[in-house]
Amino acid sequence: MDKNVLVVGASGVFGTLFCKELQEKGYQVLAAARTTERIPAGVKLALKIDLEDQSSIDLLTNYLLQENIPLHGIVIASGAVGFGRIEETTPTDGTKLMQINHLGPATLITKLIPLLQEEGFVVGINGVVSEKVFPGMAAYTASKQANAAFLATLTMELRRKKIHVLDAKPGHTETGLASRALFGTAPNFPTGMSPEHVVKTIMKALEEGKPALTSEEF
Repeated sequence: MDKNVLVVGASGVFGTLFCKELQEKGYQVLAAARTTERIPAGVKLALKIDLEDQSSIDLLTNYLLQENIPLHGIVIASGAVGFGRIEETTPTDGTKLMQINHLGPATLITKLIPLLQEEGFVVGINGVVSEKVFPGMAAYTASKQANAAFLATLTMELRRKKIHVLDAKPGHTETGLASRALFGTAPNFPTGMSPEHVVKTIMKALEEGKPALTSEEF
């Protein structure tokens, strides 16, 4: 049986690298992104998903469920960021980040649990902000800490099914995400880690069965 892995955010920097790494390890990649044009070549399926749109999430998950496509893994490599002091951040801003970074991925993972195979895995990337807080990033931090709590609980609940859940918490990485903030302006971050280093570290931790990767482990 093919070992299928769904990569969400497959057109981004992290997603593209995960697709490559997984393909090299013999997995069949089901690549999902808001637009399929930038999805890497060679994937088994190229799928559209918009984590802001519940109907889009339902369309993708219902397709996989109806086709009964077994999944060996789910990698959430998508995400969004916003900057600004609390009093500058609108409820709309906060809601948007919560939907993209937590509620959308959590809904997708939850709906696809029936397809996850024994010895399979779920990977999330919640970053250093899921460990500690920073000024000017309250809405972003809240969304990531919410997802970290979800994944920590999922770790316990899927243990009996022998499904490995890994939450990675790297520090600032040069993906260009900060320059594409949904709102606000990024502070002057020091030069971050390379995306290649982060993805390879996550893949190694996955092979070793680690439940989490702290920021210090990068």
